[in-house]
Amino acid sequence: MRITIVRHASEETDSVQLLKRLKHWLWDKDIHLERTGPQLVILGILSAAALVTELAYHHNAAGLLETLRAKSMVVFYNVQEVALSDVEASIAAWIVVAAVARIVFGALVGIADIAFYRKITGKPFDWEAMINVSVVNVVFLLTTLLTFTNPAVDRLLDHYGSVLSAVPTLVDLNGPLALIVACYLADFCYYWSHRWSHKIRFFWNLGHVNHHRSRNLSQVTQAVDPQSYFLDVAGGKVFVLVMLPILTKLFSLDFRDGGWALVVLVLIDAWTNPSHSVVLYHAEIKSPFLRMFRSVLITPGVHFTHHSREEDHNITDGCNFGARFTLWDRLFGTYVEPPQYIPETGLYGDDSDYCRTPLRFIFYPYIRMFKELHQNHPRYWPAILFGSTSYHPPVPVKSKY
Repeated sequence: MRITIVRHASEETDSVQLLKRLKHWLWDKDIHLERTGPQLVILGILSAAALVTELAYHHNAAGLLETLRAKSMVVFYNVQEVALSDVEASIAAWIVVAAVARIVFGALVGIADIAFYRKITGKPFDWEAMINVSVVNVVFLLTTLLTFTNPAVDRLLDHYGSVLSAVPTLVDLNGPLALIVACYLADFCYYWSHRWSHKIRFFWNLGHVNHHRSRNLSQVTQAVDPQSYFLDVAGGKVFVLVMLPILTKLFSLDFRDGGWALVVLVLIDAWTNPSHSVVLYHAEIKSPFLRMFRSVLITPGVHFTHHSREEDHNITDGCNFGARFTLWDRLFGTYVEPPQYIPETGLYGDDSDYCRTPLRFIFYPYIRMFKELHQNHPRYWPAILFGSTSYHPPVPVKSKY
């Protein structure tokens, strides 16, 4: 009997040791590969795979052929698609060309960020961060399935739509003016969705915080938000789902006759879309002409400043919350002019949650919030879940992350 007990204890010890080793390699240890020998080869292979994945799926290079065959097109971020059959044939053809150029330009900017990152920032390009982010992005992009497998939410939105049928239409607009108004209304919804994702703990800690964790930000080291209904707050989902249907009812916007303004907006969208690029930010620093567009547009430099970890840029849990236009930031007092240097990015503080390991990157925010709920009395749970992001529970979570 004694021998059996000793063997069992030994086996248990071995199991514990195995779990500790797995935790070390899969949770605690960041991805790091030497720049010599076999590890350099592995780094090259993983980096190539990560870059292809990022360009193909995150930057939509895989959708080039589909774009050429598309029957409808998004001309501007968060604005409903335009049916090409409703547009003059020559304009429709140029919309497709501009949409293809938008994808190609974004991919080229991503590659340029890699090539010129050290020259612009003085730091080596973070290959491990790109590898980590590509894995994380694949997982987060797949969570879009939650959007299509949640019948309760679908029923709620259908009911919401039926209630909105009673909302009257106050203004009828068409043509280029309708198109411009549609763009600003979509940006208004995005602005508040984005701003409140920085303000409310649930949306920040379980969703948008991931997008801000890169300390070596570039166009190919940016993490997306989880793409489920309510966590993709940076995409404007929460406020777009709630507010845009109301605004669409109040404003009848028919922009099928937008003419060449449709093509112009695709090109503007192409310029503002690579908004995490050090190359485009550097171009703005060097060019007074490009900086002029900041008076109207959320240029790459303006949005890159949104990712700054410097206190001067944290005027209200962040700054520069708009997607494409600076109007709402200027109107609501959250606009910050980008500095004439590329600021440090990431979460505030050197001890903030930063990692280059996919499992911890994805799951740690959930574990941290679960621990907060577990360690604190239920009367604090509403504040832990939906309080301000500046709120700290009475019993904080102790973590080296």
